[in-house]
Amino acid sequence: MKRFKNILLVTDDDECTQDTALQRAVALAEHNQADLTIINALNLPRDTSLPGDSASGRLKNAIIDGRQDQLEKITASGPASVNIRSKVIEGAIFPEIIQEVLRNGYDLVMKCAEETSSLQDRIFGSTDMHLLRKCPCPVWIMKSNEKVKYQRIFAAVDVEDDNNDEIINSLNRQILEMASSLALSEFSELHIVHAWTAWVESWLDPPPFGFMGSMDNGDVAEWVEQLRVVDETKMKNLIKTLTENIGQDDMGYLKPEVHFVKGAADEVIPRLAREKKADLIVMGTVVRTGIPGLIIGNTAESILNNIGCSVLVVKPPGFITPVHLDDK
Repeated sequence: MKRFKNILLVTDDDECTQDTALQRAVALAEHNQADLTIINALNLPRDTSLPGDSASGRLKNAIIDGRQDQLEKITASGPASVNIRSKVIEGAIFPEIIQEVLRNGYDLVMKCAEETSSLQDRIFGSTDMHLLRKCPCPVWIMKSNEKVKYQRIFAAVDVEDDNNDEIINSLNRQILEMASSLALSEFSELHIVHAWTAWVESWLDPPPFGFMGSMDNGDVAEWVEQLRVVDETKMKNLIKTLTENIGQDDMGYLKPEVHFVKGAADEVIPRLAREKKADLIVMGTVVRTGIPGLIIGNTAESILNNIGCSVLVVKPPGFITPVHLDDK
């Protein structure tokens, strides 16, 4: 399955360009017969503290030319089967990257995770989170020390919303198709996870204002079981649709392991990812605020802040970035 046609790899230092991020981007472009552009993003200080505008301008140009030369050497060493281009951009990094996406129609952005000095165990820095929230195409943030080959890829889906919600259905299909395509190309395990909840139980402990006083334990258990069956049926239908899309042979090869776990998604998914030693989580975001690109959903934010592996985030159909395209 060819998922990508125009891939953008963002680098911000020499080390990231040379390691597994570049290898993975080249391999993905080759597998998908896609174009690959490598961008080196520079956020240079506007005041270099050198005397005179001409001196500071010459210094900035020398830095940009040096980075461009480095990128051209890297692209020249790439396989002939992949069309690789390179470019140096300068400015505030995440808006410049998003404008490049808007200007050139990239359908995937790949980037090494920023180094973060946070005391918490988080792998995503400020630029990463801005891209995950606001970039209109899928964003793949990779750990700097990740494996050359993934062993386990997680696809996190949400089927608790209304069956008639085509946005959710489409998002789930994208997640599963991308995760399965990557699992096939990486020869890795595919795990599909959905965390389901029985919202009625939260109203019973403690009972709010006696609303549930007329229901006995049997009624509650029956209700919870009905919710479970509904979600499980939706999961089965989703797997059936995936099989139809990728074909019985590929599905038979993948043999995905399905995790249908009761609990809050922002607790279940990070915990399961740690237990199974996931290398990559493919997940979606849903914005229901009406404010384009402002947030990616409280649950998704919480998951991202509590996982220790690489992540590929997919936006829902109709997502609008708050970043505007400047004329250049």
